[in-house]
Amino acid sequence: MSDSPFIETGVNENVRITPSNLKFSELFRTVRSFPNGNRNCYNLGSVVNKGNKYLIRAYFLYGDYDGKNNTPTFDLYIGVNFWNTMSFDDATVEIDTEIITIASMNFISVCLVNTGYGTPFISALELRPLNSSMYGVVNESHSLYLLNRLDIGRSIYKGDIRYPEDPFDLIWKTKEDTSWISFNTTQNVTNKDGAIEPLSTVMMTAVRPINDSDALYYSWTNYSDWQNHVYLHFAELEPLGPNMTREFTVCCGNNSCHNAPIRPKYLVTTTIEYPLPLTGQYDHSCSIKKTPTSTLPPILNAIETFIIWQLPTTPTREEDVEAMVDIKAAYKILERNWMGDPCVPEIYKWEGLTCNNTYSDAPAIVSLNLSSAGLKGKIAASLANLKSIQSLDLSWNYLTGPVPNFLGDLPFLSSLNLSDNQLSGVIPSNLIEKSKKGSLKLSLDGNPDLCAPGSCSRHSSKRKITILVAASVASVVILSILLIILRRFKWRKECKYSIA
Repeated sequence: MSDSPFIETGVNENVRITPSNLKFSELFRTVRSFPNGNRNCYNLGSVVNKGNKYLIRAYFLYGDYDGKNNTPTFDLYIGVNFWNTMSFDDATVEIDTEIITIASMNFISVCLVNTGYGTPFISALELRPLNSSMYGVVNESHSLYLLNRLDIGRSIYKGDIRYPEDPFDLIWKTKEDTSWISFNTTQNVTNKDGAIEPLSTVMMTAVRPINDSDALYYSWTNYSDWQNHVYLHFAELEPLGPNMTREFTVCCGNNSCHNAPIRPKYLVTTTIEYPLPLTGQYDHSCSIKKTPTSTLPPILNAIETFIIWQLPTTPTREEDVEAMVDIKAAYKILERNWMGDPCVPEIYKWEGLTCNNTYSDAPAIVSLNLSSAGLKGKIAASLANLKSIQSLDLSWNYLTGPVPNFLGDLPFLSSLNLSDNQLSGVIPSNLIEKSKKGSLKLSLDGNPDLCAPGSCSRHSSKRKITILVAASVASVVILSILLIILRRFKWRKECKYSIA
């Protein structure tokens, strides 16, 4: 589907150069580029529920869409936290990046950030809801950044497995190695203990070492000293005779071994998840070795490797975020940089906001200045949810209706400027009391239809008297004009008869 319901900025472009290989798909024929603004964000609020687990996958192919033949470098953020730096070897390189995360609010934002090395762009964005039982290590403090998800033993000529075969659209890539022998079964493999993944098709292939006495090894590059997390999946695909056993140990990283030997069950998946992250190395490997009592070599069906992606930055308070999203929608504010999180990262905070990022729980909005912003309609009820706000300036707009009582209930509000609008009715008594006590600087000038409690009836009577007087004067003027016209008409008639 089009990305337009989820983003308000950017320019649609067609790529000019396409890869020659057969993998090129419709996803990469167009891009959305972001020549304006330092941060441009997709808001996936309409399809996200707080507390649910999601897989997010982004795709990129430059394709010389801008005719400059100069590939950019830019950053990708998931919410308020850095996700990846996107760079490209040439114009026809297809890149995808995947992260598994939990929605801490009722929306997830994916932001592209201009770092000064070219215009950010994106080819496609995918959001996949996952089952809550999947990838239990994921929580609100860290996500999983995918390194590899491999269907071991599947022929590279058969291609990747994904949706619709995999209901969650996990992409299982193929992997072959000259030190392995592949084998498979035509029977379905089930998952134990109610597990959902991996799917049967992935588990129906496996590898073993060429020499039965050898170990199986799988290695990968970490690119840095980030913590890694590994899932290894095993299932016995061959029925074993009475004197046959398959038992092996699994060790990953710096001699970190699973606490007991593995005996995979026939056509049933066993998943090994290391309880502690792999740390301290740029390259990691897993070794799978048969035990002395095993008569058969070790096997491996599938493996997933991830970076444990820390989320060090806390987003703005949920109530504040929801209030600002509602205010943006109510007043149709489009020309400001109001995308992503309102307060963080601080360098990209929304125009007109001042935030306090030192609160123990989360950043909060303490000042909102929307003076001369062209606001129309009533004062937004969502402002009541900005519980930490100290200063609110809505002056020089076109706001109508009454001044709401909730403004006087905001506990920390010390400055309120509503001057030069079209507000009407009684000024709330709690605002007047706070102003008299000196705890609130209140500005209401330029709203002629506002009145203090107890004075509105007199104010209304004066307006009625003024209207009546004005109407009487107007009547007298009109009658006088009519009489003058009639007299002139009569004089002209008499004059005409005299000349005749």
